[in-house]
Amino acid sequence: MKKSTIWVLGIVMGLSFLSLLYLQVSYIEEMVKMRKGQFDESVQRSLVQACRNIELVETKKYLEDDAVATEKAAQLSREQSGKKEGEGSGDVVAHTHGYSITSDGLNGYSTFELKMRFSANRPSNIPKAIISTGKNIPQTSRALQEIIKDRYVYQRALLDEVVYNILYTASDKPLNKRINFKQLDLFLKTELLNNGIDIPYHFTVTDRDGTEVYHCPDYTTEGSENTYPQVLFKNDPPARMATVNIHFPTLNSYIFSSVKFMIPSLIFTFVLLVTFIFTIYIIFRQKKLTEIKNDFINNMTHEFKTPISTISLAAQMLKDPAVGKSPAMFQHISGVINDETKRLRFQVEKVLQMSMFEKQKATLKMKEVNANDLIA
Repeated sequence: MKKSTIWVLGIVMGLSFLSLLYLQVSYIEEMVKMRKGQFDESVQRSLVQACRNIELVETKKYLEDDAVATEKAAQLSREQSGKKEGEGSGDVVAHTHGYSITSDGLNGYSTFELKMRFSANRPSNIPKAIISTGKNIPQTSRALQEIIKDRYVYQRALLDEVVYNILYTASDKPLNKRINFKQLDLFLKTELLNNGIDIPYHFTVTDRDGTEVYHCPDYTTEGSENTYPQVLFKNDPPARMATVNIHFPTLNSYIFSSVKFMIPSLIFTFVLLVTFIFTIYIIFRQKKLTEIKNDFINNMTHEFKTPISTISLAAQMLKDPAVGKSPAMFQHISGVINDETKRLRFQVEKVLQMSMFEKQKATLKMKEVNANDLIA
């Protein structure tokens, strides 16, 4: 095979392996970026929901406190109203949570009517049912509609009052009074698990100026270069806004664990590339050795041909009877044959040495020499 053909095949195969290696690396990078984007989105979604849960907890607390205060006021009002009713008319009156039942005679028979005594400051006491007899059903229906309407207006006003109270007073409290940090930690852990993230995390809570208000008990700064912030109570005034910051110490290993199945493929491709390069090197080396051997054989053939021709010519001369009569000529021809035989034997030794070098069985005799004498 020509050397140019080997070069072309080597370049084509090398470029193919390099392209395959580049595509695998690019694919791994894209997978890492995609996994990182999914992780960021999941963390942000978890933080938003956790902060919303904290806001709901605070709102629930305000509603419960307001409901307790309202119930106490209603209880006090009922006690005062009961005393006044007991001192009133002689009708038999039974008061139950803002309702009165009266008994009177009408046209020779008794009628029991359940009447609701609705008060604007106690709209929560709506009767479960209004029982009436006779022709006053439409009036009862209209009365019930008015009661429901008044209750809706009152409760809406009550909720507005609670909302205003949260907006104007909640932000004035310090963060450690507004937030149960253990509960915040639980919300963060729950929401992260709901979004498929189950790795260790650390978080801090900072105010608007970046001053740390709280950090988790096992807090470390490892992995803090990738911190995810989220505003707490985003409806607070800008001067009162706080931020929860969360980071993950094992984020990098978590991201790369999703693409680790590609590492063996990358290693195998690299091994194949190295093997191919080594194979090309061996091919060129063997080709060079083959060329050297061919040159040696050509030179050896020429070196063998000369002594063989000389010996053949000397042998023919020895057949001449005139040579046998001249001892000097006979001696000369004999010397030529002897010298050419030695030369031929030397060439045979070189061939044997070459075969021994190829089999790596040659033993060299090391000795010291004078380099000056050798050069001279």
